[in-house]
Amino acid sequence: MRCPSFAGLLTLCSLAAAAAVSSELESLVKQAGENFQTKEGRRYLEAFEKGIMPTFGKALDTCSTSMPDTKEPASIVFVVAVDGAVKRLLYSTDIPFGRCVGSKIQTIKTLPKPPRDNWVVALGAANHHHEEQARSKSPTGQSTATHGREQVEAYDRAIAPYVAKARASYPSAKKRYLAGLSTGYTFAVWIRLYQNDEKTGEHRHEDVFVEVEQIKNGTIRGYISNNLDLLTNYKKGQRIEFPESDVKNWLILRPDGTEEGNDVGKFLEHWKPPKA
Repeated sequence: MRCPSFAGLLTLCSLAAAAAVSSELESLVKQAGENFQTKEGRRYLEAFEKGIMPTFGKALDTCSTSMPDTKEPASIVFVVAVDGAVKRLLYSTDIPFGRCVGSKIQTIKTLPKPPRDNWVVALGAANHHHEEQARSKSPTGQSTATHGREQVEAYDRAIAPYVAKARASYPSAKKRYLAGLSTGYTFAVWIRLYQNDEKTGEHRHEDVFVEVEQIKNGTIRGYISNNLDLLTNYKKGQRIEFPESDVKNWLILRPDGTEEGNDVGKFLEHWKPPKA
């Protein structure tokens, strides 16, 4: 899932005006990817995510139940002016889910000020709500590892809106956990672990679920519930501590195997990384 955003001087276009030829949309997505590869681009994406939520998250929720599942994610592109005004909003009009989400986020008229004028940010929107409703399984047993810079960058762009959505709902999930979950329920959070290879200088990372044992003073303590594929400095069952700010996703697992939350994981079950 990928979507670019831009800065500009115009108000948001209407639904009809938003329909862009695929070649233009693809070009802007590519430009957004180039922006994301820069340090300033990654920093801006964090502010951008906060700016589009909760409007974007609400649109995802509404459209996921009313629209059919997607085979390919829809692209959502913003062009933002140097003062933070939304110059253009483009989205995949050939995908019903994309049309639905795009039409509902046209109220976003201002965003955080980008590094420079005509700044493009790309996000993606995929829907697998109906398929998920038809099946359930435990999501905490597998880590998520990506290989190569291109895959890593595509992966981070793809999950960005779902990470933002999960972070926005995390305080409510945390409150439920602290109040006490029923017997057999598990609260887990998803974080990124790192390792530096001293021989090659390679910087590796892997995203894993941690089953929560305690949350106190902004720190989470728990144990890794995944087998790791890339990292050797961590292992399944290892107890770790980390700040709550590291949380990228969360879930509450019920005794019958069904789940609440896990916005990122549900998306990744169907996302295919670009070939390395």
